[in-house]
Amino acid sequence: SGEFRNSITTKENKFLEANIIKDWQNGMRHNIPISATFSLFDYINISPSINYNERWYTGKEMQEWDPERRQHVTTDTIYGFNRVYDYNASLSVNTKLYGMYTPWKLFGNKIQAIRHVFSPSISMSYSPDFGAPRYGFYESYTYRNEYGEDVEYTYSPYSRMMFGAPSQGEQGNIGFDFKNNVEMKVRSENDSTGYKKISLIDDLGINFSYNMMADSLKWSMINTNLRLKFSKAYTLSLNATWD
Repeated sequence: SGEFRNSITTKENKFLEANIIKDWQNGMRHNIPISATFSLFDYINISPSINYNERWYTGKEMQEWDPERRQHVTTDTIYGFNRVYDYNASLSVNTKLYGMYTPWKLFGNKIQAIRHVFSPSISMSYSPDFGAPRYGFYESYTYRNEYGEDVEYTYSPYSRMMFGAPSQGEQGNIGFDFKNNVEMKVRSENDSTGYKKISLIDDLGINFSYNMMADSLKWSMINTNLRLKFSKAYTLSLNATWD
């Protein structure tokens, strides 16, 4: 997919005099998502994906420290064709495991079966550090603040452009998600099939992630949830977060 934008804020009598490069803010963005889903051994679903984004700009804004205003300001706009891009990749794997229990002599055979569905899912994602010098999407300079300290400041000349700039920092995560569902099948004279399903645990889930690129505290919080359906009108939901 592609998108082109061109916008300007000006007075009515100056609209026709505006320069398309210097006065208008414009940009073009391209997005190429590639994904697929296939089965492994007929039971495991694998979904890889790659997402590529590219931005075209006709200029970039350079910044410097203004000691009088005590802030970073734009000092120069360099016009010319600029290509700014980023990409990421991900992979998810999931399946379903079924467990069946048949209590033959319980409650006079009214309960036909109890089924447990376990749905594990693991996902992995990776994105490079587009703030690295080899990409050239970020600039750095050192300035002296009001306390006389030398501070290094890093910014992107494209951050104020139409579609922004790629993010800094290498990203690598592994996500874990486990869901459970338990249903009971009982005899029922009110149902045309002679049976009805009763939800014992509509959803019992746990999910957490692992940040491969973090210096410390690589594991995320552990999120858990429980949902019970007592009837069509009454549902109980419980959520908890564990450190």
